[in-house]
Amino acid sequence: MSTATRTADPTGAAAVRTDAATGAGAVDGRHSGRGRRDDDELPVVVMDLSRAARRFRDLRAAFPWVDVHFDVSALAHPALLATVSAEGAGFTVTHDAALPALRRVDADLGRVLHAAPGARWLQRRSAWEAGVRRFVVDDPDDLDTFVSAPSGTAVLLRVDPAIAVAVARYAAALGVRVAGLSLPVAPDTAASDLVTLLQRAVRASAEVSAATGRRLELLDLGDTFSDGTAIRPAEWPTLARTIRSLVAPATSRTTVLATAGRALVADCITVSAGAAARFADGPTASAYIDAGCEVVVLRDGMRDSLLSRLPLFRTALAREAPSVRRTPHARAGGHRTLRPSRARSTWSPAG
Repeated sequence: MSTATRTADPTGAAAVRTDAATGAGAVDGRHSGRGRRDDDELPVVVMDLSRAARRFRDLRAAFPWVDVHFDVSALAHPALLATVSAEGAGFTVTHDAALPALRRVDADLGRVLHAAPGARWLQRRSAWEAGVRRFVVDDPDDLDTFVSAPSGTAVLLRVDPAIAVAVARYAAALGVRVAGLSLPVAPDTAASDLVTLLQRAVRASAEVSAATGRRLELLDLGDTFSDGTAIRPAEWPTLARTIRSLVAPATSRTTVLATAGRALVADCITVSAGAAARFADGPTASAYIDAGCEVVVLRDGMRDSLLSRLPLFRTALAREAPSVRRTPHARAGGHRTLRPSRARSTWSPAG
């Protein structure tokens, strides 16, 4: 199995089951093909990076003053991480195992938001030494772990705005620098709920600044753009105007952050097995990849509409062999990047 397939999910793929007799991995009732004699049944994980990049650009266009981060736990495949990094994304990590995946693609760790809950300072220190400077704390009892943190460490409090002032005063008494607040966005949060939460956070930021004598420079919108919220792209323009009017990032000199995760890759991943093909979310794709499935990456104008026109995907790949360009990982097997060898009228730029 190639390096690319081993780094799909930094926390491992617990959903994978292994057949003791054949060595085949099974995910969601489907076999990965390890140890199978019939290669035609080996699932293929197809990633359309151009679509993922376009989704990210759409989000940035709607919120140009927001520093959008990609949640590495959504899918930590190196090709995807490199793509969103090249588009200007920062990253949010919730597990220390995600950092090696980011280093592998030369991501700027200075723009990483470390949001691993309950981690002690010794665990966070390796992230700091790698270049991470921003850490989210969602439990006031964890603040004492930052007493020995090196200069330049920025802590964001992910607490209810009602207790933000009290927690910030406690942090100041410990000598811990609070650089901003992070919104505790609950699942199924609607746009109106987010606006209400943001109003409370803006007021709390001003109160914290008055109580501590230090201006808060960061405001993290949390998982506002995750697939768990009820906020839809059609609501982005109105939401963007509301957030900008409340925060006024240009005049308040506040850096606004937000995290996008599985929603960014929701329809960019297809699992194809024989004549069957279906969209897969990040965790499902991670489980397949970590079980040993082959990964095919589509770039440069090739869209997932190609899959619908080629139901027997593996047979079609054999016909397209002249257009296959292998990455360095592919020499070890498993990871391929497809590029069209010439323009074809049947490929639509619109996908």
